[in-house]
Amino acid sequence: MHSGRDTRTLVMVARIGDIRLLEMYRDLGTAQRVHKKLKEDGFEMSTRCIQDRLHKAFPGYAGQTTAKAKAGAKKEDTRPLAAGIAVAPDKRRSALPGTRFVFTTAQNNTYVHAKFLAALEGFCKEREALLVVSTITYNKSGFQNGTKDDDKLWYDPQIESFILNESRAVAKGLVFCGELDILPTAVTPLSGFENYTQEASGIVPHTKVQMQSLPRMKDTEARFLYTTGAVTLRNYIQRKAGQKAEFHHVYGALYVEVDLEGRWFARQLVANEEGVFHDLNYEYSATGVREVPVSAITWGDIHVEKLDPQVTQASWGDNNSMLTVLNPKRQFIHDLTDFAARNHHNIKDPFFLAEMYHRARGNVERDLQRSGAFLNWITRYGNHAIVVDSNHDQALERWLREADIRQDPENAEFYHRASMMIHMNIREDKPFHVYQWAVTADGTIPSDTQFLREDDSYVLHGIEHGLHGHRGPNGARGNPRGFRSIGRKVNIGHMHTAGIFDGVYVAGVSATLDMGYNKGPSSWSHSHILTYANGKRTIVTIKDGKWRA
Repeated sequence: MHSGRDTRTLVMVARIGDIRLLEMYRDLGTAQRVHKKLKEDGFEMSTRCIQDRLHKAFPGYAGQTTAKAKAGAKKEDTRPLAAGIAVAPDKRRSALPGTRFVFTTAQNNTYVHAKFLAALEGFCKEREALLVVSTITYNKSGFQNGTKDDDKLWYDPQIESFILNESRAVAKGLVFCGELDILPTAVTPLSGFENYTQEASGIVPHTKVQMQSLPRMKDTEARFLYTTGAVTLRNYIQRKAGQKAEFHHVYGALYVEVDLEGRWFARQLVANEEGVFHDLNYEYSATGVREVPVSAITWGDIHVEKLDPQVTQASWGDNNSMLTVLNPKRQFIHDLTDFAARNHHNIKDPFFLAEMYHRARGNVERDLQRSGAFLNWITRYGNHAIVVDSNHDQALERWLREADIRQDPENAEFYHRASMMIHMNIREDKPFHVYQWAVTADGTIPSDTQFLREDDSYVLHGIEHGLHGHRGPNGARGNPRGFRSIGRKVNIGHMHTAGIFDGVYVAGVSATLDMGYNKGPSSWSHSHILTYANGKRTIVTIKDGKWRA
């Protein structure tokens, strides 16, 4: 039951008609001011009650801001009623000065990760790099309608001098898209931007670390889209979209260096919870820098018969090669043998077989011996090699099962020796890997070289390295996005198209970018994955025989 005072209040409130309430709202500008005025006059009506009454009686009002409310909030509004720009964004874009850059992003109303920022500043000082921070907006009240130029938003004062929210040319063929404002809850922040930078690569500010290789004509430079990672702390609504985004939030940045010829090279700088990150052989923290060896390299698919000469030199060749400079403890090898000599795709093509014959490329045993010699060469510093069971390596066993060797005298002797070894081990009930036997037959390969079998697991720093990538979950065709569902970080090959999709990193290819069967525009690239001792990774792409500036 209502008290006497409550009853009188309800009666007085009822006497205030809806029209009068609307007039008061129009005069005063906000429901809160109407509530205050009514209270002064002895009426008790909550702001919520006023809003409900107006919504019910005048649905069209829907919280519109009146002219008087605008005047009360801001005495002078000089914003134009209409505007527009005729010139396209790429024509208005100016260039960033310098040849070394670190790009990251910051979320509004959120503090920076102080230790990570300190480590980045130390890195930039050492490399003489320009630190660039773009801002993105996220309204925790649930209405995702904020923009970068909203004067109600604020950003941590520690990054104010680094903020750049405009498009800039970083180098020839690379654009920083600082004007983009993509919600941090976006699952695929690069979606829809494939042609946003036209033929150039693009850097997109976002709290995730993703990378997408884009198709281009084969005679042009590899083209990528990168996200940056964030320098600010996790700060999300605790509902589904926000909780997922919080899990995938990465303290990270993208480092870009440009050489004297204008070629640019990009690497991910991904920090742990303490703000510590690696770049090549060095670890950076808020307290300084120290040398730490690279833990592992996942080389782009080898295809030893078709290796690109410049990639071979840059990856494993002289004193400036990745192998010599980085000296990784482990090397993961995918598609070691192309098996072009008798691949099942061409086994019935008489013209292809004639080409193999006249170019002396049709000998299966010789190609397998070349694979063994390659393994011996790249382990010359004592680096442990792990050969991941791959679809091109498996082509040997398929050939042994299906070939009509009567029509192939060049390979008949090896075919029968290999078949005999399989039969002998079947009879003696021994496990036997015919590909391993064929590659190691001459005995020159280090004894600790490891050959994984299909479905063997090899976990290093919480990352699964035992999958090639040609088979997805439940027998489906391999796809980078499909591997996200296994609940473990993964390094794979197979695609020849480098990329980062949340916890899945994909290597490129070490062979030529035109292997005869890849027709049309291509997204392949000469890219390798580096895995650091703290479990963080980066992708290094070789250009014109160089892997860094």
